[in-house]
Amino acid sequence: MRADIPAEIMFIVAILLTIFSLVIFGLIIKRLLVLIQGKGIWILPIIASLCLIILAVVHIYRMLFYFPLLGTAGPADLFELIVGSLSLARIESFLLLGSGIFAIIGGILYYSASSK
Repeated sequence: MRADIPAEIMFIVAILLTIFSLVIFGLIIKRLLVLIQGKGIWILPIIASLCLIILAVVHIYRMLFYFPLLGTAGPADLFELIVGSLSLARIESFLLLGSGIFAIIGGILYYSASSK
């Protein structure tokens, strides 16, 4: 099994751009919280970006370790490699979900704090 290199590069670039935008979002909220005397909400988009960094590392590890082995595995090793690859994919999915939840909660908390 081979990884599609252009698609993987595009995925990593998209993740890096999302990380960058979440950090900028957190810093903007931090500056705006001074106006409404709010505290701590800005950290949620930063946590979301950290989840995405971990996701990118797990994804790169999965592509570099499991995909080459899946292409050359024999029948005895194939099941364990598929299970390992899918367990890392599950971790990636939870990290992506967590990132989205942290970002949306940060936005909702800022909106509710600024609407008062």
